[in-house]
Amino acid sequence: MLRAMKIALVVFGVIEIMLGLSLVIFPDQTANMVGFSKPSGYLIYTMVSLGMCLIAPSVYLIVVSRDPLRHINWVKFAILWCILGVVGGVYSIVMGAADFNQVGMQIIMGAIFAVVFLALYPYRAAKGG
Repeated sequence: MLRAMKIALVVFGVIEIMLGLSLVIFPDQTANMVGFSKPSGYLIYTMVSLGMCLIAPSVYLIVVSRDPLRHINWVKFAILWCILGVVGGVYSIVMGAADFNQVGMQIIMGAIFAVVFLALYPYRAAKGG
């Protein structure tokens, strides 16, 4: 079970690093790929900043995968990150800022990884839960 958690952390980290790099290196193409129009200058800055904010913790999640029990708070962080990704995507749809075609992958991926992390969470082995 712990081995599966390690693999899930690495896979999630790699996916988020790739997304972050796409936001940093190709902000116009990334916006176009998910169905948004060409972003303006200030929005490109925001996308690049978001990309950096995805890369940094994702690197740590990959490092944490070597010993998730020792870094159990990072596992909790990954669970929260996934849940908030789902909430943010649904909120964007409800507010009319995006449609499911634009944020659907965020919602689906967040939900899948949240379920995986919660299912694999080492409840008994983790001191203090």
